[in-house]
Amino acid sequence: MRKHLLSLMILATLVISASVVCNGQSNLLQNGNADLKADSWRVYGQATVEGCQDDPCFVVRNGGYFVQDVTLPAGAIGKYALFIGRGASERINADGAITGLPYLYGYMMPEASERGGRILDYLQGQNMRASPTRENEWVTMWGIFRVPEGTGAIRFFLNQALRNGVPHNGSAARFDDVGLYLFATEQEARAFANARH
Repeated sequence: MRKHLLSLMILATLVISASVVCNGQSNLLQNGNADLKADSWRVYGQATVEGCQDDPCFVVRNGGYFVQDVTLPAGAIGKYALFIGRGASERINADGAITGLPYLYGYMMPEASERGGRILDYLQGQNMRASPTRENEWVTMWGIFRVPEGTGAIRFFLNQALRNGVPHNGSAARFDDVGLYLFATEQEARAFANARH
């Protein structure tokens, strides 16, 4: 009887955990706040974790970036994926050029794969690029995307913008509190994003 009761309790915990993830209450990214340095992220080029006002954050320079593949839970097809995070830049160009600004980017893929893989959808635009008005101002970035049929994983990037003809100069783009959440409706995802501003 005790074994049966214990099994039921474990099953109930797993079901509750899965439903929390599917309802967008849990961040699907691992280590989204850099507390564990670069753990769970693949790092390319000049990308590091540094202290940002006594709090660790992800930092990219000269086109470096972080990337993480997330395997989606069952039932994700047709839901809405919210990319969200905070970003700040050491560089604000007087002419409005985007070079140096932090931006979130992603792919929808059939499965997680470190070797590339087939891309079903490119996730960009919306409010995925930070738009600070002054240097080192933290602002929220976000975008909402419907998960298409055949998607099993999402690749999540922390990037630094580059405008043609305006090269990188070593300035830092910073990221913190980055997340990937699933919601049943676009309205729920948007309400969550607006509450994080």
